[in-house]
Amino acid sequence: MKLRQGGVFAAATVLIAFLGGCAVNTEEAPDPVGETSPDLMQRFEQLLPALAEQAGSGLRIDDLREESCLRPEIEEQQLETRWLGITSGEVPDGGTANAALDRIGQWLDAEGWELQDEVTYPPDELGDIRVLMYSLDDVNLTATYRNSGRPWVEVLAVSPCRENPPEHQMQRSTLDPEYGLSSQYYQDGES
Repeated sequence: MKLRQGGVFAAATVLIAFLGGCAVNTEEAPDPVGETSPDLMQRFEQLLPALAEQAGSGLRIDDLREESCLRPEIEEQQLETRWLGITSGEVPDGGTANAALDRIGQWLDAEGWELQDEVTYPPDELGDIRVLMYSLDDVNLTATYRNSGRPWVEVLAVSPCRENPPEHQMQRSTLDPEYGLSSQYYQDGES
């Protein structure tokens, strides 16, 4: 297990983890092969509840959907997408948060995920932060504990971006809190 304290790479990694819930435009070429959207949805629908359960700290699913990898001004957002899953929640204290990350890490290790990195900052540097970064196949996962006024645990999972045909329809899982709401890009809100 690698452990880093300080450095530009670690700060950039933590920033990426914090911004993980936002749509990110990618400059990387999309994955033309790989799992289909329904396969990824099923995989994420199994993964996110399992992670929330392993954390044992009352995490809830915040997002579980396909999202565009394209810049917002591009009208046909469905042409290049990835799957995104986020589960998070406030925890009572740093000890509870670190125990949740330990349980998540142990479960991911047992499931065959590969630990890519671990980053920690003590409270006197950046405000008590710990980040675990894992990958399995082409899915990347970041488990973060941060305390900037209140202790918080977040787990972010993302698939690679992939190209889709023009008729592709982006999907939200039924586990996504916005499932069923009308949207320009999701048809699950239509009756």
